[in-house]
Amino acid sequence: MLTALRTSDNGKVLARSSAKADSPFMCPACNREVVLHKGLIRIHHFAHKARVACRLGAGESEDHLLTKLSLFDALRTEPNAQDVELEKRFGNCVGDVFAIISGVPVAIEIQRSALAVREITDRTEHYHRLGIAVLWIGIPNGDLGLSRYSPAAWERWCHAAYFGRVYCWSGGQTLRPVHYAPFALRVEESSWRKNGQVHSSGGYDRRSRRWRKPQPGQPVLVSNGFRRTPRQAWTGGSVHVPECTLFIDRQPNWWDQ
Repeated sequence: MLTALRTSDNGKVLARSSAKADSPFMCPACNREVVLHKGLIRIHHFAHKARVACRLGAGESEDHLLTKLSLFDALRTEPNAQDVELEKRFGNCVGDVFAIISGVPVAIEIQRSALAVREITDRTEHYHRLGIAVLWIGIPNGDLGLSRYSPAAWERWCHAAYFGRVYCWSGGQTLRPVHYAPFALRVEESSWRKNGQVHSSGGYDRRSRRWRKPQPGQPVLVSNGFRRTPRQAWTGGSVHVPECTLFIDRQPNWWDQ
């Protein structure tokens, strides 16, 4: 985690701006003691002093920490983004970055693979009940420039929720929306002889259940390229999207053009 509560005054502080002399520090989510880590290799952060069942900081990679810190720093320079806060607590949820953007309260969640789809759904519903729009951002787990890509379960959920697009972090507050188009697998034609007769099969394309073809849209800035969008509940196959409030970019569907 990048923030903690300084016990002396209960002030919320950033790891990069703190010193060990300011300890003790407490976790903003579970109120247990955390330790400041300021090394030469990893990004400055706090970690729980003892192993505890706390969601904040659990399984966070260096990429995750870097992404939310970069996004936080970029949004703080934008005049239409107010009350920008790292790791803001909303009951049982702790949003990676929170900001009021052009008057819209937005919780920004950064994801790679640690969170189950059930938890993503629960958090999305929770923000909706609070009147907060949610923006799920992915850290690409592969090369989206390839001709085919196998989306993770959470990416498929986001693709359905955001009307056919997934947001990938590109640096700072810049995101690249990506559409996952169907991918066709070629079933090659083959023939064989049996009982004096020639039989054949194949020679057609079939839609892959695993693979998709990434189709990136134009880069977009979180601070001025998105709008608050109510979403009705929707179910398709094994994917269920609850009634929610999303933060969606304004680009038309580039994959239909």
